[in-house]
Amino acid sequence: MSIQFLDMRISETSVMDTPGIALVRSSAIFGDIGLQTSSVTPENVNLVRVTLTAYARLSIDVSVIVQNDVTFSIYRNNTLIFSTTYPGNINNTATQYEMVGITAVDYPPANDVLSGQIQYIIIASAIRTATLGACSFSGIAVAGNG
Repeated sequence: MSIQFLDMRISETSVMDTPGIALVRSSAIFGDIGLQTSSVTPENVNLVRVTLTAYARLSIDVSVIVQNDVTFSIYRNNTLIFSTTYPGNINNTATQYEMVGITAVDYPPANDVLSGQIQYIIIASAIRTATLGACSFSGIAVAGNG
């Protein structure tokens, strides 16, 4: 059986670096997509695969010597499925500008697939002063063997 395309969605919070989304010891959702799965065939319910891609431009204030981690977390229907931390460079003495690209995959359970839509969100959180510039989040869902 060939691959069954289910859905593709994008969430583009910001197309420019300014004004940014401030992360000052807090977090921000910068991507929210609902991938439609209602067209999945019965034989493919357990064969759904999702690829998620995110991009964010960070500016990290390093004026105070503390840990400057920024964590990116992806949730499927409020369940954490992926988390990674950008450590930054605490030896840098000027504001850092970084581009972050993330690719994650998911094999959603049949119950989520049968609900007809799977909600994915990505959150960025920081334990010091950081700002999100341009950022986007996208996802593609397919099913089947092939």
